[in-house]
Amino acid sequence: MLNECCPISQAAVVGLLTLLAGSGVRAGTQLPGTLNFQNVTSSRVNQTVGEQTSNEKEVDIGDFDNDGDLDVVIASAHSDFGQRRNKLYRNDAGVFNEVSGAPIIPGFSGTTVSRNAFFRDYNDDGWLDIWIINDGNSQSDQVYIAHTAGGQFSHYVDEAAARLPNPNTGASTSGVSIDADADGDFDVYLGNLVGKGPNRSQDRLFFNDGQGFFEDVTATHVPIGVDYTLDVAAADMNGDGKLDLLISNWPGFGGNWVYYNDNLNHGSGPGDFQYPGSTQSLGGASANDNAMESGDFDHDGDQDIYWTNRSASTGDRILRNDGNDRDNKATFTTLDILPSSVINVSSRKVTVADLNDDGRVDVFVMKEAGSNSRPTILRNTSVNGVISFVDWTPTPAFPQGSIHMGCHAALFDTNGDGDLDIFLGGWTNDHLFENVPAVEMHEDDLRDGRLPNLFNLDPVAVVGTASKGDPDVYTIGDVGADGFIAVVLNGPDDYLLEVLDADDNVLADSDRGGPGVEEALQVTVGPGTYRVRVTVLDCAASAYDLDGNCGVGVLDLLALLAAWGPNPDHPADFNGDGVVDILDLLSLLVNWGPLVNEYLLEVLAR
Repeated sequence: MLNECCPISQAAVVGLLTLLAGSGVRAGTQLPGTLNFQNVTSSRVNQTVGEQTSNEKEVDIGDFDNDGDLDVVIASAHSDFGQRRNKLYRNDAGVFNEVSGAPIIPGFSGTTVSRNAFFRDYNDDGWLDIWIINDGNSQSDQVYIAHTAGGQFSHYVDEAAARLPNPNTGASTSGVSIDADADGDFDVYLGNLVGKGPNRSQDRLFFNDGQGFFEDVTATHVPIGVDYTLDVAAADMNGDGKLDLLISNWPGFGGNWVYYNDNLNHGSGPGDFQYPGSTQSLGGASANDNAMESGDFDHDGDQDIYWTNRSASTGDRILRNDGNDRDNKATFTTLDILPSSVINVSSRKVTVADLNDDGRVDVFVMKEAGSNSRPTILRNTSVNGVISFVDWTPTPAFPQGSIHMGCHAALFDTNGDGDLDIFLGGWTNDHLFENVPAVEMHEDDLRDGRLPNLFNLDPVAVVGTASKGDPDVYTIGDVGADGFIAVVLNGPDDYLLEVLDADDNVLADSDRGGPGVEEALQVTVGPGTYRVRVTVLDCAASAYDLDGNCGVGVLDLLALLAAWGPNPDHPADFNGDGVVDILDLLSLLVNWGPLVNEYLLEVLAR
C-alpha cells in the first residue's frame, strides 16, 4: 500500500517504464590481470663471460650492492663435468650487466663444477655473501664474503678456508641455505654424491654461529645413509613453524624423503633431522623421480609438492598435502592432473610464484632435450580446494627447441614494475622474460566474434558483457596440428565455459561453482576452427534485483511499491534511511533492465 503522503499515479509509473524499456546498464567489476611474457634478453642482459653448451644452472637472487633492486647469481655445472662458468649479474635499472670477474668477484668464473649458489648475509653485517656448492673430489665449497669501502659495496673475497671447519665438503650435488636451527641466521645443508670425495654420499649440515663461521653438525643432526642426493628443497610441511627438508635421490639410490625438523620436539632442538622417526618416505617411481618444490597450490594453508620426472617415461605430478597424521607428519595424495606438456618429457627443477597476482601460486618448469623441450608455465586455476593447472606458455617467448632448455630459473620483479618476470639460466647463455599484459580488446572490436589469429602466438584477452539467456560465442581459426586451446574466464556471474568444434560439438566445458568462480579448461585439438562459448547461468547478486531473476523489471517495481513507506531493513530501502520512498524508486529505475556484467576471457592456442 502506498504511503498516502506520497502518492504516485499509475500514469507516472507507466511513463517511467516506457522511458526505460529496453535499456541496460553495464556494471563494471574488478577483473584480474592478463598473463603473457616477452623475451627481452637482447636489450636487458649483457653477458660477458663465455660458456659451453649443456650447462646445468641454479639461479638465486638478492640485492648484493644494496641499491634497492635484485641482482642474480648463477652456479653452472657442465653436464659432462667439463668447464663451468659461474655468473654474477648486477641489476642496473632493470638491465643485468655481468660482473663475474675482477674487481667485483675475482676467480668466480673458474673451471670447477658448481651446483648451487646462495645469496645470504652469513655474517650479519647487512651485506649479502655468496655460498657456492661445488661438485668435485677435492674442490671446497666457496664462501664469498662481501667487503665494503666507505659504506659502499667493494668486492667479494672467498673466505671458505677460514669459515668452514673442513673446507673440503665433498662432492655436493644440491643443497639449501635456510635457518634450520631457528636462531636467526642462515645455515647450509649439502646433498652429496655417491662415491666421490672423503665424505662420499653423506649429506652434511653446517650451523652458522651468527658471524658467518660454521660448525659441522652432520654426525648428530643428519640421517646417516648411502645415497645420491639429486635435489634438496625446504618447507614447513607439517605447519609447526620449523623448516623441513624434501630430499630427492638419484634413481636407485636411497629413495625420496621428507626429513622433519625436530618434529614434536623429539630431536635435540630445531635443526635436528636425525632423531628416531624423523624421516618419511615419499616412495615414487624411482626411475623417473627428479626434483621437488613446495607450494600451497589449493590455498588451504599447507604446503603441497610439485614433483618432476626426469626419464620422460611418465609425468610430473602433484602431491596434495591433506593434513597431518597422529605423528604430526603430512599425509599426501598423488594427483596426476597436469597438462600433457609436462607428461612424457624430461622435466628438471621448478620454481613457484604468483605470476598474475591472483592469489594462487603458479609453476615454471624447466626441461631437458626431448619432444617438448620448451619451458612450461603452468597457470594455477585451482578453485574450491580442487587443484588444477593449464599450460600458459606463449610460443613467441618460448619457441619449441633447445634454445631455452635448462635446469632452473628465478621468478622475481626484475624492473620494479610490480609483477614477476623470469630470469632463466639456460643450457647456453642466460635469458630474461618480462611479464607483459596479453593483447586485450573489447568484444565490440571483434568482427562477428572472431578472435585474431592465436595459434602459436601471444594469448588474447577479451573484455565482454553477457546477460542470462544470451550467450557470447567467439571463433578461433587457423589452429594447427597437435595443438591445444587453453581458456580462462573471470567475472562476477556464474558461467558455463565451453570449447566447441566447427560442428558445435562440445569438446570441453567448465562449470565449477556459483557467481564469481573462475572457469578454466584446456583441450587437445587438431587442425581446424573452434569456438569458445560463454553462457551466464546465474547473475551476481544485485540489490535492485529484488526477485533474483537477473534483471530489474516490473516484478521488482511491484515489490518496492508494496513496501512503500516507513520500512526499516527492507531490501527495497536501498539508501538505508528506514523509508522506502521516491529516492529508492529512482535508484531502481536507474538500474532498470537485464543485469549485464563485464567478464574477462583469456585464450591461448598452441
